Formats: sequence, structure tokens, C-alpha cells
Amino acid sequence: MLEQVNWMRRCHSQFTLFNNHRLEIKTHGVLQNPRDYSIDIGILDPHPKRMRKIAWHYLLISSALAAAAWFQAFVNLTTDSTLLSVVLSASAGLSLVPAVYRSHDRLVFYSRYGRVPLVVLFNRLPDRTTFEEFTEVLAKQIKDARAQFMCLNETLSEELKAHRRLREEGVISSRRYDIVKQRILAQHSCAKSGPESN
Repeated sequence: MLEQVNWMRRCHSQFTLFNNHRLEIKTHGVLQNPRDYSIDIGILDPHPKRMRKIAWHYLLISSALAAAAWFQAFVNLTTDSTLLSVVLSASAGLSLVPAVYRSHDRLVFYSRYGRVPLVVLFNRLPDRTTFEEFTEVLAKQIKDARAQFMCLNETLSEELKAHRRLREEGVISSRRYDIVKQRILAQHSCAKSGPESN
């Protein structure tokens, strides 16, 4: 099990991996609806993608405000300029909040053919060692779970069923499901019978 708490985003997530190739995901946050669902990890791509985003524009705004505050404090030594430098400094500090909130570093496991982000982990939470141990075990079990599907057609059928269930549970939208369905059916039409290369 992996438990992640992101204090900045006021988000709490719990990932429980079961021996029958099921992963249960519970995510609750102040700014988002609770999401509780489980997936057969056999439909996941064992190679996650790292998604890093830095809110540069907020950082630039904060830097500009801090520079203006410094200029007012050390160049214009008047009472009005001191008050203005305090206001600019406070604004610079406040602009760091959305910069931190909008920046993220995540590891995302997508469904293999539908390309839906089904497992989203905050990188290195709760700590680097625990995080890496969990992701290594998860990737290995995904590869093991894929062995239960004898051919590509079976894999595609199971993945389509899984996405349909996730749509019915409200985990993915109907619009996203329609896109996924077209992707999987396109793979289905050109799939050949025979063992799948995992």
C-alpha cells in the first residue's frame, strides 16, 4: 500500500495493490470530488510517464515584484516607498502560492491502448525509497498480470470492458470513453490472432 498526502493541494490518496492483480485507488481533496475505484492492472502500460510542470509565469511575476520591492526599499528611501516595498514584498510572497500549487511532478500509469491516465502518483511521496519500492512492485505486477491475456484481441476486449465500467462509475467522462473506444476498436481491426508480446 502507498499513502500520499499533498499538503499544498490538500489532497490525500491511497493506493492498495492486491494479489489478484487489482489496484484500489482512493483520492480525496478539498478542491476535487472524492474518487474511489479499482482497476485490473493488466490493462495498464508498465512503463509510466513522468509529468513535470513548473508554473514559470507565476515565478516570473514573483521575481519581478521582489525586484521592485528591493528597488523601492534601497533606492527611494521615503516613507511612501517603504510602505510600497512592504506591499510589493507581500505580493511577491503571495504570488509564490499559485506557483507552488500549479507546479507538479507526477508519475502517471496509462491504460495501454486507451491511453487514459488511471494511476497518478505524486513523485517521491511520502519519501523517495517508499515511492520507488511501490512503483517497482506495481510495474512488475502489471507485467505479470498481462500474462493472463492469451492474445491481443482478448487484451483489447478486457481493456474496453474496463474503460466502460470506469465510465459508468464516473471515473472517466463519456467523451473520454468515446475516444478510448475508437482507439481500441482501431487496434482491434488490425489485430491478428496469436500470442501477444508483453
